[in-house]
Amino acid sequence: MSAPPILLRDVSYSYGRMPVLESVDLRLDDGDFLGIIGPNAGGKTTLLKIVLGLLTPDRGTVEVFGHSPAENRGVIGYVPQYARFDASFPIDVLDTVRMGRLGIGRRERSKESRRAALAVLERVDLSGMAGEQIGQLSGGQLQRVLIARALASEPRILLLDEPTASVDTRVGRSVYELLERLSEQMTIVLVSHDIGVISRYVKTIACLNVRLHYHHSHELTDEMVEVAYGCPVDLVAHGHPHRVLPSHESVGDR
Repeated sequence: MSAPPILLRDVSYSYGRMPVLESVDLRLDDGDFLGIIGPNAGGKTTLLKIVLGLLTPDRGTVEVFGHSPAENRGVIGYVPQYARFDASFPIDVLDTVRMGRLGIGRRERSKESRRAALAVLERVDLSGMAGEQIGQLSGGQLQRVLIARALASEPRILLLDEPTASVDTRVGRSVYELLERLSEQMTIVLVSHDIGVISRYVKTIACLNVRLHYHHSHELTDEMVEVAYGCPVDLVAHGHPHRVLPSHESVGDR
């Protein structure tokens, strides 16, 4: 039996004396599409960085296809939450995507790199924009380019941290539809605050607030959200829970 794409056992991590992850267990199999929700500072980005091998847990083990993240880093594509760049820098879409092939571990000719990047742009529905300057793109187009850059290394796992945070609802929905199609070919982990939208596209949902609650289902109940955020929640905006019904009694410390 082959090793799972992602396997975490009893993973804990702290920043100084502040625990960010406690006793996290998670197993994802080929083709899983997991959505992770939770409050700000709940450990979501930290969890992704541990899977990437950028952080080493204080306790527990992390495996990517049966090996350490450092040994298998090349099989993971990553789209960070914030892409900071100089919008006036003269680089086009094609070369931005080609940058994603720098870590594939083999030398290749420029023609091969160009062909591979064009193929990825077609996968994300941007095949006609290869020559456009990156600074002239809309928010939704930029997000697709960043996904294409992550896909350029031909990963078997794709990790995304808030890929729709800077785009409107309509554009965000198109990004989710793209990821739903991509999930037929790879394992995807998506961190998002779009509670109402995320459950329409992912296969399973986990709630993370230091501890991980993995539900093995795409259905999201009020009780699941309350566990993650510590209070009844109807709306999450920019990571902060809001109650839009009458006020509720505070939930005791867990």
